[in-house]
Amino acid sequence: MLARVAQSLPSADLVPVLNPDLARVGRLLATLPVQLKVPPVELEVNPASPLRISLVIAWLFLTLATSAVAILLRGVVALSERRAAFVSAVTHELRTPLTTFRMYAEMLAEGMVTEPQQRQRYLQTLQVEADRLAHLVENVLQYSRLERGPAPSGGRRSAWRHCWTPGTAVGRPRRASGHAVGDRRRRRLTRTAAHDRSRAVEQIVMNLVDNACKYAGSAADRRIHLRAEHSARAILLRVSDHGPGISPGEAKRLFRPFSKSAQQAAASAPGVGLGLALCRRLAAELGGRLEFHRAAAIGAEFILTLPR
Repeated sequence: MLARVAQSLPSADLVPVLNPDLARVGRLLATLPVQLKVPPVELEVNPASPLRISLVIAWLFLTLATSAVAILLRGVVALSERRAAFVSAVTHELRTPLTTFRMYAEMLAEGMVTEPQQRQRYLQTLQVEADRLAHLVENVLQYSRLERGPAPSGGRRSAWRHCWTPGTAVGRPRRASGHAVGDRRRRRLTRTAAHDRSRAVEQIVMNLVDNACKYAGSAADRRIHLRAEHSARAILLRVSDHGPGISPGEAKRLFRPFSKSAQQAAASAPGVGLGLALCRRLAAELGGRLEFHRAAAIGAEFILTLPR
């Protein structure tokens, strides 16, 4: 019997059963008081076996697929939240000027405003609200153009680099911002042509100055500083104010598009959180970068760096 199983169990043996209670029933012989004793079998495992490699590859692809699905779902949820925040903020931004338009237009049309000075104030308010709407729409359209795809190959980036000077980029917002800060009103500082790519630098500076007007308009020191610096390789444009500044938590999401909700806009300053995101995208299109710099405890400073 042992010879018959020697090929499969070379170390097997038959031992007498001295205590039937301790014997393994499955290894007892039917007619003899002996049982089969088999020593532990040592298995040699090949770490590079085809089965093991296949299992490792299968688990790897399963993990990658699960991670991809999780990232995709997270992106979809984040996009949905951004869209909801954008719709809420834009609705809030449009409701206020439209209400002002309707009320003031009805009062002017019905002749309820008779004093010339009061009529002039009403007309100025309507102009400010019209500029506010135009500025909002222009930023949304410009960001949408940038989101549709990169700039076409050719001379676009090089043309942008040579169609502006620090004097024009700093001078125009400096001339236009005085009235906006003095009256604490958010005026659109200039009309930049969305299709005129040579005005990209001015649009960045205008958005930065407009933000400074909104957030630093009630500060004790309402000055806005625009400085131009240059080196052999780059030109730096600095826009700083003496407002309340930006907290570290807000700085982390500063350049995220549509990061401001309607509640935040009502609590701080109007806007949908698109201006800085648009500025950073325009700076990247120009081959430069836009950064936030906390230079002091009070105030905020933004630095636009462009290749010379």
